[in-house]
Amino acid sequence: MLFSSSSISYLLVAASLALQPVLAGVYVTSPVAGTTPIGGQVIQVKWADDGKSPNVASVGPCSVDIYTGSVNNQIKLQNLAASVDVSKTSQISATIDPSIGQDDSHYFVRFTSLSLKSESNPQYPYEAFSAMFSISSMTGQFNQTVLAAIEASNSSSTAPLSAAVGGSASASKTTVGLAASASSKSSSSASSSAKSTSGALPLKDALPAGMLLGAVGFVSYLVL
Repeated sequence: MLFSSSSISYLLVAASLALQPVLAGVYVTSPVAGTTPIGGQVIQVKWADDGKSPNVASVGPCSVDIYTGSVNNQIKLQNLAASVDVSKTSQISATIDPSIGQDDSHYFVRFTSLSLKSESNPQYPYEAFSAMFSISSMTGQFNQTVLAAIEASNSSSTAPLSAAVGGSASASKTTVGLAASASSKSSSSASSSAKSTSGALPLKDALPAGMLLGAVGFVSYLVL
């Protein structure tokens, strides 16, 4: 089966769009996967309204935090802004506490609305996520709880999506507080962390890696 170059280009674009996560409301433009902030220095978090419902005016004030982990165990490491109205500004700056963790590539920023609930699951707040990114020059060490959550994200398709996703669906455990221990603290500190029920990104909103490989393979077959 032969296709023209224009047909092949169309198929590649269509496959790419099909693999994008559902976006709504807050679209995080920084940090992205290539961002490399440094512990002890300022990180800039930027966002935009993606033009879809809910808009940023509806999202309103949000808590903005650095997290690590996976969809089913999102671990809060540092609060960057306790309450910022995402409709009235489009960026914040904060200094990264280097003791919250170690040099690693599994950090992400999460927006949690303080007023808006998920449209599909109103028992949970609206949430949006940045891409996972690396932080260097950190002085802390992840404890076993954090390392297990990161390992879960490595071994499955349940890592937070590398784009903003409007809303949460499934109940999951979010560890808040001492999620990472500094080198002077014991690795058991996470067990004393406060835990709360929070929304996590539903699997139906995250395309499994196998589907990505399948789509790429399908397009490659058509090209050949």
